Amino acid sequence: MKKLMIIVIVTIFTCALTSAQENMNKKGTYRKTRFAGYLVDQNCGKKMVMDDIKKSDAKAAKHTKDCSLDEACKAAGYGIVMGGKFYKFDDAGDKKAVDYLNATKKEDNIKVEVTGTMDNDKIKVESIKDFTSKRKKA
Repeated sequence: MKKLMIIVIVTIFTCALTSAQENMNKKGTYRKTRFAGYLVDQNCGKKMVMDDIKKSDAKAAKHTKDCSLDEACKAAGYGIVMGGKFYKFDDAGDKKAVDYLNATKKEDNIKVEVTGTMDNDKIKVESIKDFTSKRKKA
């Protein structure tokens, strides 16, 4: 039984490592990915991080556009709250977030789809657009 557990653990670890390597390019950054989450400023976003994903998302959904465009919040930069965590944007992503916020008519519940690559602890943002669920209703 002990040998079987060791084999299972080694297999899981090997699969996870292989999957991570396949998603990385030669420069050590990840391939382009789509991220779906709530667009918030860093000041508020870090306060929304918690173990309870539903509570974290609920807090992020209530966050307002006006708060995000406040000068202090704007200066801190932007990111998304997704899965109970806050993911910071790169500098170019911060500028795209300001453009998006200025253009959107939403006042809160600002769920977006971000296309970009994860580079260390930041998302290198290529685009930000309104989130649309791609699931078909039965």
